[in-house]
Amino acid sequence: MSEATSRPAPWRRARLVFAVIIPFVVFLLPESPADGSAGLSGAGPITLLPPLFAISLAFATARTVLPLFGGVWMGATMLALREGHGVSSVFQGVKDTLVKYVFHTSVYAPASGEATDGSFQTFNLAVIGFVFVLVGMVSITIRAGGMAGIAERFVVLARSARATRLSAFGLGMVVFFDDYANTLIVGGAMRPLADRMRIAREKLAWIVDSTAAPVAGLSILSTWIAFEISQFAPHLGHPALGLSESAGYAIFIQSIPYRFYCILTLVFVFWVCLTSRDFGPMLTAEQRSFRTGAVLRPGSVPMSSHGGVNHSHKEGIPLYAHVALLPIAVTLVAIIGLFLRHGEAGHAQHLASGLSIEHMREVLAGVSGVADGADANTRLLFYGSVMGWFTAALLAVGRRLLSVREVLAATLSGSRAMSIAVTVLLLAWAMSAVCGDLGTREYMASMAPLIPPQLLPAGLFFLACAVSFATGSSWSTMGILLPIVIGLAATVGAGSVLGAQGMVIVTIGAVLDGSIFGDHCSPISDTTILSSTAVGSDHMDHVKTQVPYAVTVMLVAFLAGYLPAGTGFPVVFSLAIGAGALVSIVVLLGRRADHY
Repeated sequence: MSEATSRPAPWRRARLVFAVIIPFVVFLLPESPADGSAGLSGAGPITLLPPLFAISLAFATARTVLPLFGGVWMGATMLALREGHGVSSVFQGVKDTLVKYVFHTSVYAPASGEATDGSFQTFNLAVIGFVFVLVGMVSITIRAGGMAGIAERFVVLARSARATRLSAFGLGMVVFFDDYANTLIVGGAMRPLADRMRIAREKLAWIVDSTAAPVAGLSILSTWIAFEISQFAPHLGHPALGLSESAGYAIFIQSIPYRFYCILTLVFVFWVCLTSRDFGPMLTAEQRSFRTGAVLRPGSVPMSSHGGVNHSHKEGIPLYAHVALLPIAVTLVAIIGLFLRHGEAGHAQHLASGLSIEHMREVLAGVSGVADGADANTRLLFYGSVMGWFTAALLAVGRRLLSVREVLAATLSGSRAMSIAVTVLLLAWAMSAVCGDLGTREYMASMAPLIPPQLLPAGLFFLACAVSFATGSSWSTMGILLPIVIGLAATVGAGSVLGAQGMVIVTIGAVLDGSIFGDHCSPISDTTILSSTAVGSDHMDHVKTQVPYAVTVMLVAFLAGYLPAGTGFPVVFSLAIGAGALVSIVVLLGRRADHY
């Protein structure tokens, strides 16, 4: 998403070394145990070259869009070579990338076989529409003062340094529908009060950053959910699973307890804010701020205003919290109502189950008898977000907070801010399609006999951490890894204590959470940069103080979560042990800033 910031020369050299080495991994991997296939014509290790090339470019360029495009182009070029295009395969690869794998995969599929007409890709278009409309709704509520109205209610509670930190955490939990909006609203609202309470800017940036992506990533109504589901739902038809694409929503909900890093991060942030204890570089920053009143390190360079969503409300208007709360409520109620109606239209017997969890699970899983369950469920998200947008627009205009022109301008501002994110989304779908044509997933599945089931979730968690750190983007990491590991997880899990579906659920949680961890630690991450910007912190100071905390939670999530999860250890016990470990670490290592 965001582009690179400056980094020390030694890191740049190390990054380039990794970039050169990564593609050569294909020569170290074994051929497919099933048939020994290799080369461009078989499902051998060479089929991993597109995602490896994307990761290599990410290390070399510290960009997001270019590596994904390069990976898709590499795959399209390899397929053109298979078809005998020769030297022109390089140019054919560019054409196929743009036309076949971006436009046809995401927008309009041409006629094929006996079909006489093409068809629009309704699932993908609904996902894109949901993201744009929901962000447009958020932009209207911000500009109309609704989010500021919510923030005011939290600020009133902040009468001490501890209360201010807890208020920032609470506000971060409330703004659950988008990580960008979360970062800008919480950072902008809490910065003046945090300065007055002598809270270090680094500390506020960490609170903001650590409640943005984890909350949006876990939320069942956010700009993230449609993207996350779209990356693994099309691959749930694996023979070992026996699921349909429409089961994506149910699988996502079942994976939430296995989002160890996100859940434990929120526990850790709450406990640190409550106890006022810190350790490592964060303790040094808090002691400096408490003792001297210098919320910024002397000589630091605070981040300046960042483009994107306009996070300030219109001057001179009253601030009403319901201008934001009502559109959100309408969106939630509309989506739930549409889901229920959709399910009951398929099976009348579901009426008796009402709002039971089992009923919702069946509706979300697409067992309502509707053939296009996945497309229909995604369209329901889109319709619900449209209702929320209309509610926000009507409130803003009806209460004379914004004019019609200003409502449209706010909507377009939100759309522009998401343009890079949607580009990543399109390229992620393209990467999935080209890997499918190459046989990447088949090769990964063929490696199942060589992989211990107990170690698969933990291994994929670490892999996602590394890729996300290199790219600075959780979305691109999900787009690279999820499409090629679902089949592997299903095959490995089929012979394990978890079963195929259980292993897929845990694996999805591991990849999604590893993506967010790397995003937290990477200096080139969009939300990390945006957090520094929103609170006016020196960016590298924010990174240096946040990394020890993020690594602490990651190690606990790995040891207490993903390692035992691969053996079938109960998830409730894992979460309890992980939370207890983090509480103990803060108590044993942490010190209050006012304790000299």
